[in-house]
Amino acid sequence: MLKIGLIGKPNAGKSTLFSAITSIDVDIANYPFTTIKPNIGISFIKDKCPEDEIHSRCNPREGKCIDGIRYIPVEIIDVPGLIEGASEGKGMGNEFLDNIRDADIILNLFDASGMTDVEGNPAEKRHDPVQDIDFVHSEIVKWMNGKISKDWQKFARKEDNSPDRLEVKILQKAATFGINEKEMILIMTREKFPEKLIHWTDEDIQRLSEAILKYAKPVFNIGNKADMVTDEELESMEAGRGKVYFISAQYELVLEKALKNGYIIPDGNGFLFTDKSGGSQKTVINAIMERVNGNVVKRFYDVLTEIIKSLGYIVVYPVLDESRWTDKNGNVLPDAYLMKEGDTALDLAYRIHTDIGKNFIRAVNGRTQRVIGKDYKLLNNDVIKIISNSR
Repeated sequence: MLKIGLIGKPNAGKSTLFSAITSIDVDIANYPFTTIKPNIGISFIKDKCPEDEIHSRCNPREGKCIDGIRYIPVEIIDVPGLIEGASEGKGMGNEFLDNIRDADIILNLFDASGMTDVEGNPAEKRHDPVQDIDFVHSEIVKWMNGKISKDWQKFARKEDNSPDRLEVKILQKAATFGINEKEMILIMTREKFPEKLIHWTDEDIQRLSEAILKYAKPVFNIGNKADMVTDEELESMEAGRGKVYFISAQYELVLEKALKNGYIIPDGNGFLFTDKSGGSQKTVINAIMERVNGNVVKRFYDVLTEIIKSLGYIVVYPVLDESRWTDKNGNVLPDAYLMKEGDTALDLAYRIHTDIGKNFIRAVNGRTQRVIGKDYKLLNNDVIKIISNSR
């Protein structure tokens, strides 16, 4: 399952968002360090389900499908708030940052309202939210630098005598962040580093940390508390910072509670009111939906889906029966896997189970009914049967 690290300074609203998107109750309060241990839960990204093509409702083993929209589960890791000096251990920062070692994607949730200072305390005058973007990025880079540079001279002297390629040598350091060889090869082809490790400078190590964040463990900036700021003010925050997404964790929590209490039910990308909803509920929810249906403030699920799709992830459905698109128990499209563009049928086989990958024979495309080989490149919404002599 794809792992998403949710980080940011204290009191940025991470606990509120986590509770809303995972339906897990956690402590929520307007003061720093409400969360002192990482929270782990399941959220979802959305994609159109191919169930209509088979004229039968799907039966997800994990996640759900509502009105033809498939909700594919991802793991969310809510990391306690980071303060300046976190990379050096201040505020248990090193321990907190260690929780994102295995994260595939990092979301930096910052307070777009500017109503909290750099340490998460209520601000007497408006704090510049852009500073929080830079500060969190800087702390992550420093944390990585510290891990990579530890015992560097000893490491460099030993590895410079090894016949291994540079990316294989560096992987011994980068693997601590969940980086694999394929990702390290990508980094080394995009960036230029000295061949001899003994010649690496502090600047080279920092460039490696930046490259890891750019190519293998990307960080996305998400401005929370957007309900407290005008669209014009939000748009001005993007200047010079690349793409910034804006959400309201409070909106998400209100909508989640309305769903749980039966005031609304899902309807495509929106909601329908039920008989249980009164005038006050309708007024609040309509105001929320009017704001998030604009061009600036968005629903978190839509933001997360956009981010994951932008990184080249696709959804693939493995099945046992390529004609009915079912598993051995007759469940239609029971599994939805997030794969990367360029992944092959063999990659899917290994994803299902190592033994199935090792004993791969061939695969079948569920739409065309044609046999495909191990090198077939997967497409979004592919339905694939893997044939293997694995028991």
